[in-house]
Amino acid sequence: MAPINLHTTPEFEAALAAMMKGRGIKTKSEAIRLAVREAAAYAAPPKRDLSALCDMLDRLPGPHLTDKTGEELQAEIDEEMEAKLERLSRPR
Repeated sequence: MAPINLHTTPEFEAALAAMMKGRGIKTKSEAIRLAVREAAAYAAPPKRDLSALCDMLDRLPGPHLTDKTGEELQAEIDEEMEAKLERLSRPR
């Protein structure tokens, strides 16, 4: 792992110390890595995973309204949404 030099303010040091104490973290490096990882996860767009729902749809007993699998239904919904978003983003 490549080292990174970081200049900090007293306020940052105090916040880091509080985080370390509150979470039982032993080193500043570990605390900074955790803080950056959490901030990056928060900033990243959420992953859309409907695989569990698709699996449940595929396992429903009884007659179905369609012969499509959950995955096929998800793909169809995605296509419709993309088309609508594209129409909405066009200048009028």
